[in-house]
Order: sequence, then structure tokens, then C-alpha cells
Amino acid sequence: MIRPLQWTLLAAFVFLAGCNGSDSRHKPEAAGGQGEVLVVMSKAHWETAAGATVRSILEQSISGLPQREPRFKVAQTTPENFGTLLAVHHSVLMATIDPDTDTASVSRTRDRHANGQMMVHVAATDPATWIEVMQRHAAEVNTVFEDHQRERIGKRLAKEQDAQIKSTLRTEYGIVLDVPGGYRVVEQTPDFCWLQRDRLMSGSGLEHNVIEGVMIHQEPYVSDNTFSIPYLVDRRDSVTREHMEGPNPGSYMIVQRSFEDMDLMPQGRAIRINDRFAYLMHGLYGMHGARMGGPFVSLSTLDEARARVITVEGFVYAPQFDKREYMRELEALLFSLRVEP
Repeated sequence: MIRPLQWTLLAAFVFLAGCNGSDSRHKPEAAGGQGEVLVVMSKAHWETAAGATVRSILEQSISGLPQREPRFKVAQTTPENFGTLLAVHHSVLMATIDPDTDTASVSRTRDRHANGQMMVHVAATDPATWIEVMQRHAAEVNTVFEDHQRERIGKRLAKEQDAQIKSTLRTEYGIVLDVPGGYRVVEQTPDFCWLQRDRLMSGSGLEHNVIEGVMIHQEPYVSDNTFSIPYLVDRRDSVTREHMEGPNPGSYMIVQRSFEDMDLMPQGRAIRINDRFAYLMHGLYGMHGARMGGPFVSLSTLDEARARVITVEGFVYAPQFDKREYMRELEALLFSLRVEP
């Protein structure tokens, strides 16, 4: 049974979800590191249980990556130091723990101090209540910041898209995808397209090659069973076996289903994107016949007008680097998918 406090918190979260700041014409653009959340909390609370709760929620490991990586990079400042420079951070968690607080609440505000800013405000009268509120709404808070990070990246990709690739995808497949500059077409058939970007990135005093790939494939729509993990995993394997050749002769990309006694089957969920049903899946890939692998993200949607299922996928090969931000950009790229009428 939901207690009155829970009803209050849920109502506050929903009611205030769309609040915006004042006139955006006189505000700076939001800034801050990619994947970063700034927590505004007093030093005394940050160094005790309240701060530990925040870190445990925002820094929890992301599933679908080959190594442990926190969901966000967390920075902290005090309310007194949350001045002009820090106030324009793109993602802010504002903590208020004060006996004068009217009621425990969770709210979010866009563009409070800068254009492109998302601020989540968690308030309570005492530390114990504040921790309870934060833990209860952990999933919503993470989702708000995750969606905001993706939206920020998506806006940047829309400005950086490759005009030639955009034209090719629209003409050949009837879709629009904000693929940024640097990608090239590796293979193209009537039902399949493989795009890839190779970049030299610096790490540990050396330069390493990072491969980012995007796959687009389509098939006739036959059944709702299409939008399930077993079907999509098998479908992906059939496509990659035919088209995604690895570095060694006879090698090809596969979905990692398990490793020793670990279950590595991808995770997925139904979503809506651009007012269209879609199924989002995250998992790990490997290479049959080669030592190579990494994370992938897949988005499948139904094009009812053409009775087809369109799948766009992104993957990265970056063994010397963390993968979180590469995957965030690839996911934002997939979320830019629009089906042409």
C-alpha cells in the first residue's frame, strides 16, 4: 500500500516534471563534461550517508558493457559555491535537507540557469527522509539524467551529420539518421548497410584505433514475435554472419550469449521513439574465429506503411578505453531514426 508521503512525492515529480526556467534569450548555454552530473550538497551531508546514497545511485555500474563503468561521472559542490560558473552545468542534482522544508519532494526543471540544463531537486526535512526519498526515486532520477544526456548528444549530431550519407539512407532505405562526419560506407545492399568510423584516440601515452560501426538492415514484418530478445538476437546473428566479416579469414560477428557460467544474453525493452513503437536492446558482441568484441546497442521499429521491420545498430571496438560515452553517442544516433512517409 502506498503511504501518503509516497503519493506526495509521486505527484510532485509528475506535476513539476515540465517546469522551465525564465526567458531563455538571456541565458548562456549549458556546459560541463560529457556524462557528468553535478551534485549540489553541503559538505557535511556529502561526507556522510546522504552523499554515499547519491554516489551509489549515480555511479552504479551500467549493464551491457564488458567492464564495470559508472553510469555518470559525479562532481560535487556546496550551495555556497554553486555560483556563476557552476550554475550553468548541464545536469544538476540539487539536494535540500532543511527542517524548514514544507514537504519531501522530487522535481525537475529545465533551463533554470542555462539553456540546455536539466536540474533535479530533491528536498526533505532531515537526512533520513532525504535518503528514503532519493532511494525511492533512484530509477526516475537516473532516467531523467540519462535522457537528458542523450538529447544533448542528439542535438550535436544533428548539426554534424554527413549530408552524403543522409541522402543515401533516405534514397535507398527511406529513413533519416543523423550520422556525423567521419563515417564511410563499408557495404551496401538493398536490405543492409554497414557504416564505420575509424579514429586514432590517445590513451596511456599511446594512440589506439577505435572503431565505431552502424548497421542498418530491414526485413518484412511477419509477427509481433519479431520484437523479442530471442528473435532479435537470432536475426542479428544471421545478418552479421553474412555481412560482418572479422579480421581473420572465416571470422564473423556474433552475439555473446554466455561466458563460462555467466549469462550474457542482451537486455531489451519496448519504447516509443518519435511517436513510433520500437524495441531497444543492449548487449555484447564477439567474433567467431577472432579475439575481438565489445558492446552494441540495437533499435528495431515497425514501418507499417511498408510492412517492414527496420533495425539500426551501433557497436564499438575500443579495447584500451572505457565504452560508456562511445555507446551514449551511438544510442543518441539510433534515437535520431525517422522513417520517411
